[in-house]
Amino acid sequence: MTYFVGIDIAKYSHVACVLDQFGEVHIQPFEFSNDLSGFKSLINALSSFPKEDTIIGFESTAHYHENLFYFLNRDYNYRCELINPIVSSRFRSLSLRDIKTDKVDALSIASFLSFNSSNIGNDNFIINELNYLCDDRHKLLKSKTKLYIQLTATLDRVFPELKPFLKNNLKSNIAHNLLKNFSTASEIEKVRVDRLYNVISPNTRQFSKARAEELKKLAQSSVGFYSDSLSKRIKHFIHQIELIESQIDDVELSIVQYMQLLDSPLIQIPGMGYIQAAYILSVIQNIQRFDSPCKVVAFAGLDPKIRQSGQFTAAKSRMSKRGNKLLRYALIWSANNVQKNSKTMNQYYNMKRSQGKSHYNALGHCASKLVNYIFFILNNPDKEFTLE
Repeated sequence: MTYFVGIDIAKYSHVACVLDQFGEVHIQPFEFSNDLSGFKSLINALSSFPKEDTIIGFESTAHYHENLFYFLNRDYNYRCELINPIVSSRFRSLSLRDIKTDKVDALSIASFLSFNSSNIGNDNFIINELNYLCDDRHKLLKSKTKLYIQLTATLDRVFPELKPFLKNNLKSNIAHNLLKNFSTASEIEKVRVDRLYNVISPNTRQFSKARAEELKKLAQSSVGFYSDSLSKRIKHFIHQIELIESQIDDVELSIVQYMQLLDSPLIQIPGMGYIQAAYILSVIQNIQRFDSPCKVVAFAGLDPKIRQSGQFTAAKSRMSKRGNKLLRYALIWSANNVQKNSKTMNQYYNMKRSQGKSHYNALGHCASKLVNYIFFILNNPDKEFTLE
């Protein structure tokens, strides 16, 4: 006998009920508070049901479900499933009676769970952790990009000739070492060449003394103006960027460690690394939420926009981009790596390019094709998958 626990989540209190696989109600909907005593009252109510035969489901509503999820899944090892509120709402609308209360919602969630349970087990905890980590990594990357844009805008005031001199690469150690010490043309102009050389390339010696002399001459003829405040701003930008880079390294290390625990079969795809696979899994969460690969494509916003009216049908279509941005980013990023490491995907990419499609457009098609592989692998984890 399998028991399904439906929980309607709210900010200060929740409502739970228990159904069996035949739809019989074993515990009528009851309210419990969103605190430790309330959580323990739920555990006491569920104690009469075998834990291995109990599945708990609740809608993913903002962040209010997360404390309860961790309490049940990590601390008490219950199998928990997050339900898409849009899907459960449609399931609820099948009822002829137009009633919506917390108690009715709890019963509806339990009923939905009994029809749609995927039994994904305790991987939920790891997927949830990956979701946080991938989101953090993405935000850190965006912050880093924004800082480099601000850095360029500031350098354009105090030493506009520097970025072209560095071959438009402000991300190198050479650029960082220089700007942390001398961030304006006036500062570089006043420093000795040997000092400049030792600061810029202290260990690797990738920057020659001749280049240091060239830089000093460039600073002497620069049209940039000196500003103490902008000099400090540039130094602060570099320190912030390096801090963010260390945070990204720390986050990526955690992602790899969780992915090794998860042992996902996605890693067998040529060119698919731990970070890309983590992004994909953290957003998809459970592949059984999707009936077909095309629904994953639509969820990622990789599906084409359709423009048709009367006798008119658009000759070209663009990517809809109406889905999950993080998943779309991860799939296109992964598709680029896979086409570099897989003969099959590379041939497909080249075919699209030969049809006149741009690099990014061709990668969009590769990403959609990649979804087919991902859908098959996640639905058949025990089957061997080979992509040449």
